[in-house]
Amino acid sequence: MRNAQKKESSSALLEKMNNFLDRYVLPWPVRFLTFRFVILATIALLIPLIVFASNTVMVLGINSYLNTMSVAVSSIVLLYATLSEANQKQIAQMQEQRAQEDHTHVTEMHQIILETLSNQQQEIDALKQMIAVMMDQPYTARESKPTPDLQALHPRGEGRFSQKDLHNRYQDNLYQSDLAEAIRQDFTPESH
Repeated sequence: MRNAQKKESSSALLEKMNNFLDRYVLPWPVRFLTFRFVILATIALLIPLIVFASNTVMVLGINSYLNTMSVAVSSIVLLYATLSEANQKQIAQMQEQRAQEDHTHVTEMHQIILETLSNQQQEIDALKQMIAVMMDQPYTARESKPTPDLQALHPRGEGRFSQKDLHNRYQDNLYQSDLAEAIRQDFTPESH
């Protein structure tokens, strides 16, 4: 119990720290590194690197700067790619959830229409039977067909209507990797 509380508090602390960094710290290096003048100046540093190749201190200094910039840019690109992947997954989940809800709604409406038609057919048969009785004629009611199970009519069957259908389809179709799964879990939207 104590271990779980400790883990939960450290997780909450890490989340607060990440939120702080995302909001107040990380935007500054991104702004700096994506500023066009900084990009051009960094590229231009290749010239003194070549011209002053004999000056070891200058070459090492420029090389250190270029290595640092390279790592920073790579990290930022990876961070934004990760965020983009998480956002795209959330969008796809929302679209699939909405499509599933719409599909269920349309199927239910269709079922209501079929039941209404069946009820109308029964009422018409009852009226025909009453008219036949009034005219002293025999009447044989038509055999009514049962309404079809619309969920069974779907190409994927009743499984399409399962609550776990979306999750199962993602598991079957997404690239499986421990890192990707950890990223997906980190960016699962909280239900409000």
